[in-house]
Amino acid sequence: MQRKFIVFVLALVLFAPLLIVPSLPPDVQAQGSSPVSFTLYSSANGDFPPPSTSTEQTSALILDIDLNGINDFVIASRAAGESVVWYRRTGSGWDRYLIEDETLPIEAGGTFYDIDRDGDPDVVMGADHESNQIWWWENPHPNFDPGTPWTRRYVKNSGEVKHHDQLFGDFDSDGIAELAFWNQRAKTLMLAEIPADPLTAAEWSYSEILVTNDEAEGLASGDVDRNGTLDIIAAGYWLTYTGSDYAAYPIDPGSHRFSRMIAGDLAKGGNLEVVMVPGDSSGPLQLYQCDGDPTQESCWQRSTLLGRDVRFGHSLDIVDFDADGNLDLFLAEMRVNGSNPDAAMWIFYGDGAGGFTITEAAVGYGNHQSQVGDLDGDGDLDILGKPYNWEAPRVDVWLSDRIQFGDGLGLDSWQRYEIDPGMEWRGVFVAGADLNGDGFKDIVTGGWWYENPGAPGGSWAEHAFGGGLNNIAVVYDFDSDGDLDVLGTNGQESGSSFAWAQNDGSGDFTIHTNIPDGDGDFLQGVAVGRFAPGGPLQVALSWHQGDRGIQMLTVPANPAAEQWGWERISDTTQDEELTTGDIDRDGDLDLMLGTIWLRNDGGGVWTPFQLHNNPGSEPPDRHRLVDVNRDGRLDVVIGYEAGNQDGKLAWYEQGSDPTALWTEHVIATVTGPMSLDVYDMDLDGDLDVVVGEHYPANPGNGDLYVFENTDGVGGAWTPHTVFTGDTHHDGAQVVDIDNDGDMDILSINWNLQQVLLYENAAATPPVSVAAGCFPLEDDPSVVLCLSN
Repeated sequence: MQRKFIVFVLALVLFAPLLIVPSLPPDVQAQGSSPVSFTLYSSANGDFPPPSTSTEQTSALILDIDLNGINDFVIASRAAGESVVWYRRTGSGWDRYLIEDETLPIEAGGTFYDIDRDGDPDVVMGADHESNQIWWWENPHPNFDPGTPWTRRYVKNSGEVKHHDQLFGDFDSDGIAELAFWNQRAKTLMLAEIPADPLTAAEWSYSEILVTNDEAEGLASGDVDRNGTLDIIAAGYWLTYTGSDYAAYPIDPGSHRFSRMIAGDLAKGGNLEVVMVPGDSSGPLQLYQCDGDPTQESCWQRSTLLGRDVRFGHSLDIVDFDADGNLDLFLAEMRVNGSNPDAAMWIFYGDGAGGFTITEAAVGYGNHQSQVGDLDGDGDLDILGKPYNWEAPRVDVWLSDRIQFGDGLGLDSWQRYEIDPGMEWRGVFVAGADLNGDGFKDIVTGGWWYENPGAPGGSWAEHAFGGGLNNIAVVYDFDSDGDLDVLGTNGQESGSSFAWAQNDGSGDFTIHTNIPDGDGDFLQGVAVGRFAPGGPLQVALSWHQGDRGIQMLTVPANPAAEQWGWERISDTTQDEELTTGDIDRDGDLDLMLGTIWLRNDGGGVWTPFQLHNNPGSEPPDRHRLVDVNRDGRLDVVIGYEAGNQDGKLAWYEQGSDPTALWTEHVIATVTGPMSLDVYDMDLDGDLDVVVGEHYPANPGNGDLYVFENTDGVGGAWTPHTVFTGDTHHDGAQVVDIDNDGDMDILSINWNLQQVLLYENAAATPPVSVAAGCFPLEDDPSVVLCLSN
């Protein structure tokens, strides 16, 4: 049985609790329309089997266990029955699979990570007050059997009891994730290192990073101060790595020592905002904002987001439900022992400036550790609802009825701007990046960056890098200090000597030349990544000049003071674009060259595989490594080198064996498709393709296109012309330049050496909600009718 719910708007009576902000802030609205509706599926209705016989369900996770591109989910419990199960999506619902067949005293929390580095996610759970253990279960992918439990091992098997909340993250920026976990009876937040061989380790090594005066909980992560290091939010503090240990800075530990908490960019720019709410008691939902120094508790300004106390708000998340580019807030209450019959599930739709429109998604359901994620693979966000003991055993799945944008975000309204009518020399690449930390992406190309004035039509100040950095190759935070640096060459087109510009955070740069020369004329491909677990940051290079192979720069621990490394990693090259991704899903980064990819076999060994034989055709030029058909495997979109003549634009579908040939799907034939990017340009949940023509012989006829993915899986495409009259090369890059939630396009006019911006001038589309009448869950005699 399934039941339809329309998200309806709260009608709130506001009141002023003692010592709380006396009303909603002026930028929080208690009413407004909602773009999202849901359909409920439940084990209570027989839509899928219940988790176990337990009446105390403690944990829920959303993750892709079987690596098929569609999320699965995990439910854990205690007191009776099988403790951990997972649900696998089928064509008609979900099948239940076993993880743990014993009854374990599992506490609230849980997390997942590829612990054994075999390419699939493993599961972690902690014990409650009955045990001092934390466990991890090894994912047996691809050998799944519904009745066979996974292998269980220990993370912790000593010390004090009770472990409410666990979280993985690379908190010390060494390229390797750590596990943060609370040990409540020790009154301590711990940090554990994944062992070199987790399959044989008896227990993981862990240490204290925060000690409290009493039991505490709440655990989240985010780069609070935007310095490039992932921070921890816990018990009303935020913790950051200092280079040798962790410093804890108070936000409001007096009010939220035992609360749920989450961080996100709810007011775009600056420090992250933090939201806290009592998870195991009643109290206010509060937003904390700091516009200055977040290490000072006085900087954090508190506001209350709801006009009543939240009762056991044990489900909290920050996501973008309506895909408008602004983060939203999800919150749901518990129904402990059947109490709180009006328990609410809310969605607070954010405006990107710290304001919200509050809506109710459901009333009367118990939620504990409920999660948000795409549960049916359709590209939008659903809700996994899990009560603690209300009507347990029980699980609810609220599938979003895809956001309806009418005809979609328009792709036919664009405004062209010449940011620079003629560079002194030609820029090879163009990128959008916020170099001065003002929240707006600037334009970077050649030897210059152009400062975003806040509006596309404003005056863009030009800044030269100087110091021999004449052509940018890639923008990246090479020194891990939270701002973006720039790597480039000395070429005023051709040039193989490198320099990098170290950013001080405000757009002032120090030029360093402590990098060996490359072997080539001018770059055509650059890919940055950590290609070995725990290894250094590296930069893969592909040159226009033939037969130079794929080369690699290695970034030292101190990139400003130490010499960078250089080596040739493969003689195989296609002399054009490079991208990186885990193509074979084995847990490390591979390299895509075009119609050839290099498998990372570790130890510096790279094995080439041909994915498409293209006899008699031009070679591949630009490409993007993306999942076009949403099957969980990376595909590749390619524009072929065909200047001044018709060239093929196609995407290649990866099959079950990535080393075999991939299936070709031709999108179109265009003149010189040598500028390319891929993004969801119309915000309908699938990937579209942006292509600029290289037509120097007839520049007045050079087109810039958006190819709309009309069936959602790459089987049908509709072209939209952005502009005619420019000739592009290594351009047509997608970026939201004006922070309005839609994507604009940057490019370079090859003939005139112009820097170009095409602003997406489409109006934000109205939301269409399906008409119909629906009985309310609490009283089926009351029917809610909606009309378009």
